[in-house]
Order: sequence, then C-alpha cells, then structure tokens
Amino acid sequence: MKLIVIGGNPAGLSAASAVRRAHPDWIIDVYEKGPYISYGSCGLPYYISGIIEDRDKLITITREQFLEKRNIPVHIYQEVLSVNFDEKIVKVKDINTNEIFEGAYDYLVIATGGKSKMRPEITLEHNHIFHVHTIEDADEVKNFLNGSGLKSGILIGAGYINLELVEAYKAQGINNLTIVGPRLIFRTKSQEYIKKELEKNGIKMVLGKYAKNLEIVSDKRLRVNFEDGESLEADFIQISIGVVPNTDIFEGTKLKMMNGAIVVDEYMRTNIENVFAAGDCATVYHQILKRNTYLPLAPAANKQGRIAGNVIAGNKVDPFFGIVGTSVWKVFDLYCGKTGITETEAKELGYETDSVLIESNEIAHYYPNRGNQFQLKMTTYLLFDVKTHHLLGAEITAPSPLGGKKIDVLATALAAKMKIEDIQKLDLSYAPPFAPVWDPILIAANVARKKCR
Repeated sequence: MKLIVIGGNPAGLSAASAVRRAHPDWIIDVYEKGPYISYGSCGLPYYISGIIEDRDKLITITREQFLEKRNIPVHIYQEVLSVNFDEKIVKVKDINTNEIFEGAYDYLVIATGGKSKMRPEITLEHNHIFHVHTIEDADEVKNFLNGSGLKSGILIGAGYINLELVEAYKAQGINNLTIVGPRLIFRTKSQEYIKKELEKNGIKMVLGKYAKNLEIVSDKRLRVNFEDGESLEADFIQISIGVVPNTDIFEGTKLKMMNGAIVVDEYMRTNIENVFAAGDCATVYHQILKRNTYLPLAPAANKQGRIAGNVIAGNKVDPFFGIVGTSVWKVFDLYCGKTGITETEAKELGYETDSVLIESNEIAHYYPNRGNQFQLKMTTYLLFDVKTHHLLGAEITAPSPLGGKKIDVLATALAAKMKIEDIQKLDLSYAPPFAPVWDPILIAANVARKKCR
C-alpha cells in the first residue's frame, strides 16, 4: 500500500508515524514545500527577540532523523501542484530543478497547514514590510534588523502574533512601535488590562480602525492610510492579520471545503474516499458551538494527525473529541488566556447570558513579591447562561505564567459541561506561593452564582 502525505508539519508527520508503526512494509512519502519539517512556529517571536538564541532548537525532528528513526522519507522543496482524486495521483514540482513528476497513492493525508491572511489593499512589495509565519520569515526579519538602524514600526493586526512580536521588536531596540487593529483579541473589558500593559511598555495603539492602504514614502519609510483620512508613518510595517487554510490548490475540486478549510469528520475523513485532512488546513469540531469551525492551533493539529494515521492504519481509535477554543499568550509581563465562546456567539445560540469580571490576588497577599510581576492583580472573566448555569466562556489576565495557565481549569470545566455551582465545589490547591485560600476561579464562580436564577 502507498500513503502520500502533503505537508511535513506535525499533523502530517503524526499521521505518517502512526501508519508506519502499524505497517513497516507500506510505502510512505511525505512532500514538503519548504526546507524544514516539524518546527515550533509559535516560538518564532521569541527567536526574533533573542530569548531563543539558536533557532535550530525550534526544530523537533530533522528529516534525516525522521528517516533513520521511523523509516519515512520526507522530500523537501517538493511542491504539490494538484491532486487528481479520481485517478489517485498527485502532481509534484521539484522547486530546485523545476522538474514535475507524478505519484500514485492508495491513501492521501492533506496537511498543508495555514498561511498568513492577506488583504489586497495592504499587499505591497517592500523590504521593510515583514510577515512572520515560517522559520525563513523569522530568519529574514532577524537578519534585516541586525544593524538596520530601524527606529519605528507599525504592526497591522492586534492578534497573538503581533502582541508577541511587539515585545520582540522592542527587545531588538525599536522603541517607537504602534499596534493597529479592531481590538486586542479579547472582546470584553479584559482587553483593558492588555492596553495598560502595552502603555506601560511605551507601545502606542490605534484600535477600531482598518488600514485602507499602504504607501511607500521612500526606500526606508512607509505610510499606513486609514479610511478616515488619517495616516501613520514608520520605518517598517509588520503585517499579521490572521491565518487562513493553505488550500488554494484544491479550489474547484470535489473536495468539500468551508471558507477554504477542508471539512473533516471525527475521524479526519474528507468527503472523498481514502483522503484525510488534519491540522491548520482543516476544520475542527467546537464542543460549545456544536459545529465545525476553523481555529488553527497546534494541540488540535497534532491530535488530528494522529487520529488520521491510526484510522488509515486500521487501528481502533477514539474519534476526535473536539475543542473548546483554548489559547494562551504573553504580552510583556502579562499572561493571558481564553476559552469557550463569546457573548455574541452565545446569544446567537439562544443562551441567556450574563458575565462577571473580578480582580483578585494571584497568590497570598502576604507572600513576598518576586520583582514587579506580582504588583498587578489577576483578572478572571466568566460568561455563563443564567437559566442553565452552564459555563460558556472564560478569560484570564495574570502577572505570571502560573496565573495564565489557570485558564486550563476553566477549559476542563467547559469540556466537562460543568455548571457554575460545580466550579464552586472544585477542590483547587492552595499554598501561599501559588494561590490565595480562595482561588481566583472560585471567587469568580461565587460571584457568578449570585447572578444565576
């Protein structure tokens, strides 16, 4: 039997590995367009900042190691141009030689990942316009910054990547930085705490606006124009306005897609027999929304890849449980997390919502401060249905990683379909360096319970 995997990322390699464990005699080929496989793209901002000095540490496994340990060849610089699903043939281009060849398969795993979202009006070629999505992007930016003399930058997009990159650029000595976007990830008052952290670090913000277009002022100067006629100038522009599925080659085929994401079932099967998809190119089932959605995050991608591989291998495997939409990120000395759905989404589903946002000590008030990180309060936001008392969403901002990771408690509560009173009853740990006697999550649940019917 022959398995072809398109994409040498963790989802694709997880699928290939699961098949190889069950079938040592199968022919497996992985085609990867770029020069690297299986690396931690979430670590790229920290490589640019200098926190991670050696970018090779971001690479989980090399293709040489993958071949030696798992007997699976990964062909780099090999771009899959198209797939003939009827004939079960992929057309591949060798980027180095421009040679085009075909490969037949019995099973196909599509793990083409995501790509940076672009808007035509802000698409402009200039060596002072940065995009950070791959190791190559990060190398290019880091090398360019070295001795460049850049003093100012505009970051278009106020999502995870730019909130992490603004810290990276400041660490490289660029102090005049402005973030532009509709909002700072959170849709609630939680974003005010991110604003305060950015202001504390001298970062300017232009929120509630979209860039109309970009303009070249000179070889070393760029301008962002807004719909209201205002504009901003800087030495460079960083564009990170989101991620979309990297599935252009499948447009117009019989492969079922939803806004560019390949639609899969709980076993990663597509609508085409023996064709599977996993990772940032595919949909994920959202347990709270109760439908497929697109939310490209690494934990789900790895799980999806493993499931796809086990199904192909013929192994008994549990279906993909789905996600609740959990993520964490760092903004300078503020650690943030969110899970679940928004108030708007909840109301669209027919819930009668209410919410609480409380400030509390992250650790016991008498425990000695460690530097400045515990001068800030931790905030906990809960969104819930007042009739059923079910938790629907949560947000956290905290002065340490310990507080930020408390979002996992609430993600677990969501997955378990817990009510507010169930959260009140949780036996959460206590010791002065870790938490107050009344954990912030318990305090928030106590306040929320008073608002339930």
